[in-house]
Amino acid sequence: MAKTFVLDELHITLRIPSGLPDSRSDELGVTLRGAEFMSRLRRAIRTVVRGDPELNVVRVSLSR
Repeated sequence: MAKTFVLDELHITLRIPSGLPDSRSDELGVTLRGAEFMSRLRRAIRTVVRGDPELNVVRVSLSR
């Protein structure tokens, strides 16, 4: 028997203006794929989940 199961999944959609120059959208892509961005996003999610005592049994994972 599995030790955990998926209760819910949340998806984040990041949009940019369609008229943005290619060089700028490339820069944004590099930032979003970077380790620093993922690390900051993980910390933010962890802070939100830990802020609700009811969720102290929840395990959260973040993946691309």
